[in-house]
Amino acid sequence: MSPQNKGENMASTDKIHQIARFVHGKILSLQKNPNDSAVRASLAKMRRGIGEKPGDQAELWEMLFEGIPEELEGCGEEPSTSEWAVYTALTLFSLHQQGKDIHQDFMFQENINLGMGIGRLARKIPDSKTAVIRRFNTMATSMDLVELSWHLRGIIQLLKRESIPLDYGNLAKDLYLYQSLQNAPKVRLNWGRNFYRELNREKQEAAQAQAENQPPA
Repeated sequence: MSPQNKGENMASTDKIHQIARFVHGKILSLQKNPNDSAVRASLAKMRRGIGEKPGDQAELWEMLFEGIPEELEGCGEEPSTSEWAVYTALTLFSLHQQGKDIHQDFMFQENINLGMGIGRLARKIPDSKTAVIRRFNTMATSMDLVELSWHLRGIIQLLKRESIPLDYGNLAKDLYLYQSLQNAPKVRLNWGRNFYRELNREKQEAAQAQAENQPPA
């Protein structure tokens, strides 16, 4: 790897971590806020921004821009890929948290990436496993972030119904990388691995339970 490419990769990695930390911090600030009515109002505003372009709604400027690292800010007439990732992740979280107590039933949990979360969904509703896999496969073939976020809304609704949380910092990283033709296949590969790792765990647990229930020879 040339010194230039190495420097670019390090800069990109740093930006990815900044995106995750920023989204993580925004969501935790909501969870730690003791003013429940203010939190509900903030989440309701965020939900109204689902499917919109970052920056189009003035009431969401604070959510998106307050405290954002300079490296993530756009500088042209269109939102940056970082702004798109942050905005999409935060508005999807507001949908996931809808109707739930943010203190008692928090829909953010670290280290549960999207593939793992959907795998848990497929395990939790076995009668609908085929439908979940079909939704997952359709989502993973999205051509761009707009199409991906549209499919994600339906999946987030299902995760909400089953109270399965996600790591939204991790999701924001995925959404950032998905906007690159070079990185989108890597994101899909990671989703697929984690999804089937979760399903394979179900088979392993079933085999272990069967072995434990076998009478001694």
